[in-house]
Amino acid sequence: MWVAFFAALITTLGLISWRTNAKLRAARRSFLEKHPNAGADPRTAALLSTWKVPDRMPKLDDVRAALAAHEGEPHARSAQIVCFGQADVPEVGQLHFEPEIITPTGAIWRQLIWLVVAGLLVALLLLDYLHVLPPWVPGIRHFFGGFAYFLVAGVIALAVWVWRGMIRPTYVRMAPGVIQVLEYRYSKSKPTIRSYPMEPGTLAIFTRIRKHLILTLARGESKDMLLFSRMQQPECKIERAWQALLSTAPTPPLSDEELVG
Repeated sequence: MWVAFFAALITTLGLISWRTNAKLRAARRSFLEKHPNAGADPRTAALLSTWKVPDRMPKLDDVRAALAAHEGEPHARSAQIVCFGQADVPEVGQLHFEPEIITPTGAIWRQLIWLVVAGLLVALLLLDYLHVLPPWVPGIRHFFGGFAYFLVAGVIALAVWVWRGMIRPTYVRMAPGVIQVLEYRYSKSKPTIRSYPMEPGTLAIFTRIRKHLILTLARGESKDMLLFSRMQQPECKIERAWQALLSTAPTPPLSDEELVG
């Protein structure tokens, strides 16, 4: 019986792996058909060598080193945008828009569902111990260990929410030509601002891992990551991020002391 089970499990995992690899090969063929000379570009080859594991993000230092080998080229005289995986780069042009703010809660909106699930499980457990559940509801305490994953996910979501929403409220501000991360602390009246203008020295890396798109912003010693899959209305936030990075419109005045947007 166990032999049959493991054989079925291995077969299933093999089929899943084959299907995933087939999709990756198809996506690569489609990309090469649209960009037949991509493989001949030494910069592209150098960047591709840094993405060794498709399910993991490339190391920032490796990407910087690959780009540093081509610093003499014209593209190095401006901000640099690198895309790993499928990225639909829009045509933006000189787009004007008011600065948009992503709040701490909005940045982890989808992650908070685990907090709700964990809260419901804890409430059911307490009701079970108090013997106030209806007779037709099975006792949850006897198999509560099976929900450990949901509890851990809820605790992590709570910790992130408390840290980013209360202890160090962190906001993201996007405007034409710049993305900023504003971090507030109780001991300071002004926020700490990490600014990523589309100027030489700024590096923006889009990495698609399966269905998740992650934006890594780096400038000097500053580094921030935007995980769009956790955000409220992620597709709108992705579109706005592209607009902020690619718009050639002048950047409007942005306050260094308070949020404007």
